[in-house]
Amino acid sequence: MRYARLKPMKRNLLLLAAFLAGWPLHGQDSSLPTLIVKPLDGDLSQVQGWQPALGEGLAEMLVTDLSRLNKFELLESSALKDLKDEIDMGDAGYVGKEEKVDKGGWKGADFLFYGKVTRFGSNTKGADLSGFVPRSVGSLGVERTKNDVQIDWRLTDIATRRILKTGRAIGTHTGVGFNVGANVQGSGGLIGYHNQDFMNSALGKATVLAVSNIVAQVAAVSVPASGRRQAKEKAAVQQIVEQQKAVEQATAAQQEVRQSARGKVLAVPSKGVLIISLGSNQGFKPGDKLRLLESILTKDDQGNTVFEEEKEAGEVVLQAVQEDRSKAAYEGSQEARIGWIVRGK
Repeated sequence: MRYARLKPMKRNLLLLAAFLAGWPLHGQDSSLPTLIVKPLDGDLSQVQGWQPALGEGLAEMLVTDLSRLNKFELLESSALKDLKDEIDMGDAGYVGKEEKVDKGGWKGADFLFYGKVTRFGSNTKGADLSGFVPRSVGSLGVERTKNDVQIDWRLTDIATRRILKTGRAIGTHTGVGFNVGANVQGSGGLIGYHNQDFMNSALGKATVLAVSNIVAQVAAVSVPASGRRQAKEKAAVQQIVEQQKAVEQATAAQQEVRQSARGKVLAVPSKGVLIISLGSNQGFKPGDKLRLLESILTKDDQGNTVFEEEKEAGEVVLQAVQEDRSKAAYEGSQEARIGWIVRGK
């Protein structure tokens, strides 16, 4: 459908209807919705001293797997300080002007993924989680054979704060436990796909199962247009309507000027050709049609015009237009004369 062929009012209504019905408008953003994954929190009544290493490590695992769905465009959320530092270095002059990154180029996020770890490690008491205490040296000795990971999660529309979906993922695996005997500095720690010892342990495999469970649940979610994108589309439609309204107002004003324009025949160089005193200054262009009126003058004894009448004589079509005059074609039966009146129509 071509909007340009419709009348202005109908075109406006169609644009609004297209927005409300979800039809694609020209220039509509068809890219994947953007998503940020917040480092996971934990239920400290069940899991002690595990943050921030575990939460950030699990978030990195989720970013890796969610990005494979081709359902969202994942945005950086855990290294924001490093990104801001890079921009600040450019602003401070440490990076060349042609190489620096300016502020204002970051994408906005449509959705937020948030999770809370409610169980991690052995499902029975006595598990030692001291190895997850930030900036400490300890060992996680999970001697139990059964390892459980449970994560409650939700997907939220950032613009509206509406929770789109909630879920619970559980991973359980029986086997050798996992021992952490290194410093945890709060940047992912030893939890994640990069640590082969963790991945080979029963706890690591339970974690992978829980993460895979989350990804499968998210994959099944029907994601609507986010509040942020709806607001952008609404603003775009409003802008189109306002622009169209401005065009209509300008067109109406121009039409009013043309209709009220009054000029005269300045010359009749040849039969059927007139030079008139109206042009582009009054909004006329080649092809426009104007009324031609015979001017009937009543004069007094001294030859002064005391009354003027206008009698319809036909119409003229503009052929060449200058600022204050135009050449027009006239095919009426009457012989046009200098001084006759021309009016817009």
